[in-house]
Amino acid sequence: MAAKRDNELQPELGRSLCRVRTEEGNYRGYKKDILTENLSERDNAVFACPRCKGILRELCISTDGEQFCSCCKKEREQTHPNIHVNNMILCFKCYCPLISRGCDWLGTLGDCENHLDTCGYVQEMCKLKCGVVLQRNDHVTHEKENCVQRIVKCEHCKKNFKFCELTEHLDVCPKMKVSCKLKCGVVMCRDKVAQHLGKECGQVEELCKLRCGMKLTRDELRIHVTDNCVQRVVTCEHCDKNFKFCELTEHLDVCPKVEVSCELKCGLVMCRDKVIEHIDRDCKEKEIECPFAKYKCVKLIKRQYLDTHLEEKETEHLKLKLDAIADVVMKQSELVEKQNETIAEQGLMITKQSETIVDQRMMITKQNETKEDKVMKI
Repeated sequence: MAAKRDNELQPELGRSLCRVRTEEGNYRGYKKDILTENLSERDNAVFACPRCKGILRELCISTDGEQFCSCCKKEREQTHPNIHVNNMILCFKCYCPLISRGCDWLGTLGDCENHLDTCGYVQEMCKLKCGVVLQRNDHVTHEKENCVQRIVKCEHCKKNFKFCELTEHLDVCPKMKVSCKLKCGVVMCRDKVAQHLGKECGQVEELCKLRCGMKLTRDELRIHVTDNCVQRVVTCEHCDKNFKFCELTEHLDVCPKVEVSCELKCGLVMCRDKVIEHIDRDCKEKEIECPFAKYKCVKLIKRQYLDTHLEEKETEHLKLKLDAIADVVMKQSELVEKQNETIAEQGLMITKQSETIVDQRMMITKQNETKEDKVMKI
């Protein structure tokens, strides 16, 4: 029989099921309907209790000769037992009161109460106190398989719990396998979740460790720091030096190894650090002075046309060169003349100085002679 809650079935006092129950809830004589044979009118008059209408149980006889069950005796009523009749009643053949439930026991009224103490069809409360009322035959199965108070072992942590507490325990069991709450797809024991979220889960959002300000999941960050972060370090493919990605564009504008076209549009491509040298030495579009500029050829001409210019202006250049030489000769002649004039002037000065020195010597000589004359006179 399936177990039912106590609001559907009531527990039964096993050995009392063979007795008549009064409206007050008291149990009196034996039930007549459990006998294998119905009592005749004569037997009914002899063996039935006039007070409870059941078969006499523990027959008592009052002082006025009335016989009834000992449990039907009134307070302070004087009685005495009739052992002989009692023994006769206890030998009446009867069925189990629970025959309708399937019990096939057959015995005597004297053994019926003892039988009911062990009858598997008696309804009792679950011994584990779950509140369910069920037949004794169902207790073992119920207590092993259905009782909410039965002890079960958690299949995850191997600890014992009441079945009614298992669901609550499973919500916190540290060894139960759970999926990551961030839906990264990893399944782990619940006690590993904190570690997983703290260090491993690819769906946890974090700030970029390169300090670009982006907040992404760890999975996204793995790609971000190598491929997308503006603060990642990249190598210039031209000069092989390292730069932050956000600085690379600025660097490429000045990188000496980036190939650029000649700014004079001569058509050549070269490293940026070779441009100045190229323009100064080789660029055919560079306007340069004619080699005869020192001879006053004032024309600026592209390098690619220089040979043509020299060829076309060869006579003019020769004339300019000769004129320049003549100018140099004239200037040198004028310089020689000036130098000669200077030398002549210096010669005159030397002559005058010589004359002055002679005059001074003559004066000194005269002065000395005058002094000697004065000394001799003295």
